[in-house]
Amino acid sequence: MLIDPKVKKLIIFNHGGGIVEREIKVSLQRGTNEFQIQNIPASFDPNSASVKLNYLNPEQDKDLFNLQQTVVSLPDPETTRQIINREKSAANTIISQSIDFTREIREDINRLCEASKYRTYDDMKGAFDFIINAKKEGEVIVQIQYFITDLRIRWETTLNVNVRDDGNSAELEAYLVVNNQTSFSYENVELGFAIFELPTRQSIGTRAPGSPPMEPTSINQEQLSGLRNEMMSELNRMKKTQRMKNLTL
Repeated sequence: MLIDPKVKKLIIFNHGGGIVEREIKVSLQRGTNEFQIQNIPASFDPNSASVKLNYLNPEQDKDLFNLQQTVVSLPDPETTRQIINREKSAANTIISQSIDFTREIREDINRLCEASKYRTYDDMKGAFDFIINAKKEGEVIVQIQYFITDLRIRWETTLNVNVRDDGNSAELEAYLVVNNQTSFSYENVELGFAIFELPTRQSIGTRAPGSPPMEPTSINQEQLSGLRNEMMSELNRMKKTQRMKNLTL
């Protein structure tokens, strides 16, 4: 069954990337229940993906519903690169000949072609499947968490200094500005800010912006454990948390 859990919380790192927390209530049938999560960006780290069951009646449901298996996978980098290159080539051809279209159609076509022209591997979608075994019919809340390594989403600080007319005093205004250049939008989420820099490509196999990802096996368990611990340590010192109505391009 395809499901699209709502993004409840998005914790963004100042150097790019972050942590996504999603949640959904699902109905279970007796036996095996298979689910596939939609809208998973290819920039998510398969090694970091986790699923947790939040029981509506913990004392009764804990023994009745259990997570059997999770399977995560990413699009093949080489196949994806070929698809993106074909899309860009087609977009360039259409844009160069758009003068033959009416103004209204030309604007729509140019907008769609520009989206294809700037598409990267991280704009593609991965797969996240999990199986829940149920001894009876019921409901359970599923909580999903994963790291994203897309450096195109980040936050930075900005400071405005307003000097008063007397020239002897000033007013300071400080802001946290979120820059989201990915193809994924987040609406009405709890937004958190953390100071953290993803390891470089040389250290554990992460990639530069726009380049295809390395195989997940390039990160060994010791490095992965250290990365998780470092991330969670920084999250305890988050700069600020607030509600955001809409976080888009």
